[in-house]
Amino acid sequence: MEKKMNLAPLYELHSHLRTAMIAGTNLLSEDFRLKRAVEDMKPLEALSPVFAKIGQLTDKLLSDGCEDKEGALIDTITLVDAVLCTQGQVAVAEEPEPITTNGWGSVITNAPYSVVNTLVEALTTSGNGHYQFVIDTHRERPELFQDYRIKSAMVSALGAGYVELAEQVAVWLKEEGEEIIPLLQKDFDPKGKKEMVRRVQVMEAVGGEKCNDFYAKMIPEAERDVKNELIYALAGSVDNVELLLELIKKEKGKPKKTAYFALTHMEDDRAEAVFREMYEKKPIDTMIYLRNADTKWAAKMVAEKLKEQLLPWTAENLDIDQISMAPLQMEELRMTMEALEAKNGEEIGEVYRMALGVEDIYFHRLNETKSEKWLMHVGGVYRKLETRNFSGAMAYFLEQTLRTNPDENLCRMAVEFYENNSGKEKRMQYFPAALVAKLISKEDCSKWFEEQIMEKTLLGVRRNAAVGEQLSFIVKNICYDRTKQQYVLKTRIQENANDVIKTFEQCIEQDIAGCFTDMLINFGVWEVDMNMNDLINPNNKEQCEKLEAYFYKRALEHSSGRGYWSLLKKCGCEKCDGLFVWYLKKHNEDYWMLGYLLDELPGDAESLEREAKAAYDLICDGKIKIRGWDQKAYLQAVENTKQRRMGSY
Repeated sequence: MEKKMNLAPLYELHSHLRTAMIAGTNLLSEDFRLKRAVEDMKPLEALSPVFAKIGQLTDKLLSDGCEDKEGALIDTITLVDAVLCTQGQVAVAEEPEPITTNGWGSVITNAPYSVVNTLVEALTTSGNGHYQFVIDTHRERPELFQDYRIKSAMVSALGAGYVELAEQVAVWLKEEGEEIIPLLQKDFDPKGKKEMVRRVQVMEAVGGEKCNDFYAKMIPEAERDVKNELIYALAGSVDNVELLLELIKKEKGKPKKTAYFALTHMEDDRAEAVFREMYEKKPIDTMIYLRNADTKWAAKMVAEKLKEQLLPWTAENLDIDQISMAPLQMEELRMTMEALEAKNGEEIGEVYRMALGVEDIYFHRLNETKSEKWLMHVGGVYRKLETRNFSGAMAYFLEQTLRTNPDENLCRMAVEFYENNSGKEKRMQYFPAALVAKLISKEDCSKWFEEQIMEKTLLGVRRNAAVGEQLSFIVKNICYDRTKQQYVLKTRIQENANDVIKTFEQCIEQDIAGCFTDMLINFGVWEVDMNMNDLINPNNKEQCEKLEAYFYKRALEHSSGRGYWSLLKKCGCEKCDGLFVWYLKKHNEDYWMLGYLLDELPGDAESLEREAKAAYDLICDGKIKIRGWDQKAYLQAVENTKQRRMGSY
């Protein structure tokens, strides 16, 4: 058992010091109770420097040589008050009982009520600034969101009128454990609206098939979107095949389609038979259903159908110019290709290798409409692919598969296709897929990264721009996961069944903060730099110092240097010398924009004031032009920004 210090003498001393303040210092020499309290404090003085300091002050107070007894009394009681404030306790006559949290979260005893109450209010009521307050609090004090009172408020926030808040809270709740499930099921309304839909989505993420009985129980009473989400949630357990087959026969419209989508996730022969039968009559609809399927049979079926479509293109002595496809055939081909997403396995690998042999096929030669480009969807609506070349489209799907559902064979294949058997002319359309394959591999690929980015052939403007565009898209999705304490490659996919954005994460084994960051710095492309925000690990001092030096230099070179300010802030940059002046010289701004720009600048209050003064002098000298210049408004904006900065640093 922990041994606690006896603070009774300190409380006794505090009481007599208070009495002395009322009675007056003239009676101190006669106050034997105070002298006894001082003596009782002696054993504590050896235990802590602060108690020793109290002993020194009381000795001085009671000494005959003390000329300012009033000041000494105030100093002594002030220190005693401060110490007791840190040791404060509340006692009750009864035995204490633990607070019941129902497993929804921990109790944070050091969270001020004012903060918790304000956070609960921001989560459960509407009002200006509530969203930003919640976001800022989660970033600065994430531990507060483990409080069981906050967990309850977060569930309520799933129905917030401000959609951005509701969606963000749903993302956070999906990262919780199974203990949140009872709170999600409490007062669940199957006839409800969007809040209940989000509750089911969170249950799917944290509980999976553990909530299966709940889903099945709620479906008969459920309506509209809630019903659709409950049906789709059945995909979490293969035991639901029969129930889904029944729903397909009984339901109509969206619920029926949702049951089909859920069935695509069932690794079961009965599920496969349903879609093979459907393909004979509705091949396009079948491939739309299989687009997000992650089952082995779905991968095998998609590979089989795409091979059939590609087979005529592999004939010997084929005259490419003679190839032609009717619009319906083109649509079937497009949908089958889109269904490749997230499919892996040996059969899928054969399809990609087969497609490599017909890389010279261009879509406008196939399509009777002679359209120059072919619009395809990769990852739902989040990445539209306009491509002319068949092999280019296949390269995109290979990259997306490595992001969502990779296997070793496809990873090796991506690198092989890009390097073109170590040929001089690399297949640039496969560079993103090869880069993803290297990122998620366990081997150190730093030399490979450097060779691909910095080789002499990249000096050509067109090649450099192409690599920069592809590299920036991948860098944008690399982020440091504070929970896992590891870098991950994130990919967001919009599912067809319920339009929910599903996030896939692949752990990155490479030295992102070291060699990979160095490579990006050496590459020095603005588009890549602007996508490096999530790649920065604020806790890695070495990486932050390296990036800060690079970003600062770039901010003073590039006409769009303002884009680097937020990156510098994330690196913890405490200066802004030259940045504001450089920007204002390059841009003829309105006076009312200056306050916003000052807020965006990195640096502490001192640096900001110094830079604002430098800009002020140049504006007054006419060397910087500001439209509608208002000296008084500018000085006030500087002062306001400085005060805010002093509060945040």
